[in-house]
Amino acid sequence: MTTIPVSAVMTADPITVGPRTSFKDIVELLTAQEISAVGVIDKTGALLGVVSEADLLPHLQCARARRWPHRKQIRKAHACLAQDLMTAPVVTVDADDPIAVAVARIARTGLRRMFVLRQGKLVGVVARRDLIRVFTRSDRDLEREVDHRVLHDLLRLGPEQARVQVRDGVVTVVGRVERRSDIPPVTRLIEDVSGVVEVRNRLDFVWDDVDRGAPGIRSRHHAHG
Repeated sequence: MTTIPVSAVMTADPITVGPRTSFKDIVELLTAQEISAVGVIDKTGALLGVVSEADLLPHLQCARARRWPHRKQIRKAHACLAQDLMTAPVVTVDADDPIAVAVARIARTGLRRMFVLRQGKLVGVVARRDLIRVFTRSDRDLEREVDHRVLHDLLRLGPEQARVQVRDGVVTVVGRVERRSDIPPVTRLIEDVSGVVEVRNRLDFVWDDVDRGAPGIRSRHHAHG
């Protein structure tokens, strides 16, 4: 699913606060909206930082702040405004980035969600739940798209050459194509379909046109069974 943009799965218009929003107002906003973080933006809409539940928790341990190893925790324990509570810089993703970029970034950082930018301005937020939602498509819907859009429209393969079956999001393709080099593009294009869990390419071929170190050699493939 390398071509699906983040904008297709993100939640648009995320809730934000200004740099001078108070601690109490942020807490009330998080609890009322049932969210775990808010973006902090300036008057131009540029993202300055993020205040999450984790940034607020040090206030609960204020009495033991002197024993904390990090000065950042001590500062947050006494902070009263968003500009002092927020974490910056913020890990973000661009709205036009493929969701594979967002998945890799979330996996690397361990974040539960990321804010989404377009031309430097905050336009959305994408959470882990948003990213996995693409896998909720029905098998029938996936089979229809793979069969008509990928095999027929893009690859010009008829039912006598390639047939598809989808079960639990796993796409299996069987049949026989003319050339061996025709097989890899089938896998790549199906993998790009939103909601595909796995591709099992069982295609056979008639002519082996893949260079194995002997220029000019082309052999005919005889399938077994």
